[in-house]
Amino acid sequence: MKKLFIFMFLIFMFSCKKENVINDFKIGTQFIAHNSIVDQECVFDQTTQTDAFLKDKKELEDYVWHDETKSAEIILNEHWFLTITRGGCDHFLLSAEFRYDRKLKFEANKEYILDKIIWITSILNEDFENEVIKKCIIEDKMTFTKTENGLYGNFMDSKIYEMYTFDYETEKESTIFSISFYLN
Repeated sequence: MKKLFIFMFLIFMFSCKKENVINDFKIGTQFIAHNSIVDQECVFDQTTQTDAFLKDKKELEDYVWHDETKSAEIILNEHWFLTITRGGCDHFLLSAEFRYDRKLKFEANKEYILDKIIWITSILNEDFENEVIKKCIIEDKMTFTKTENGLYGNFMDSKIYEMYTFDYETEKESTIFSISFYLN
C-alpha cells in the first residue's frame, strides 16, 4: 500500500509540473511572441507590441501611439479619423477603424468605403493580407449580414475567412467601419 501511495504521489507531482508551451507566430514580416508558459498573466508578449510597424509609413506619420491600448490615432482630415490597434493579452487583434463625422449609407457608398479598406491594408501590407482582401473586394467575394446598427462582413476566401472581418455601423451622426484580424 505504501508503494502504491508513493507511486500515485509521483505521478501526481509530474503531471502537475507539465507546462503548456506555445510557439511564436508570424504576422507579415513581424513575429509576435507568445509568453512561453500559458499559465502566465498574458498569452501574447505585450513588450513586443509597439508602434514599430507604423514608423516608416508616410501616410500615417502624424499618429499618436497609446501604449496602454496598443493603438494609434490618426486624424486624416477634418472629417475622417483612423484608429489602428495592434496587440492583445489573451487574444491578438490587428484592426483599422475609420470614423467619419457624418452618416454614410452603406449601399450608396459601398465602393468608397471598401476603397478605404483597400487603402489601409495596402499601407499595412506587411501585417494584413492585402492582395487577398483586395481580390475579395474587387471580385465581390464578400458576404454581409445585417446587425442591429449596421453590417458584419466576411471575406469569402479560405485563406482569410476565419481570421478577417469587416464591420460597418452608424451612430447618431457618424459612421464607423473597420477591418480586423483576430487570433485567439
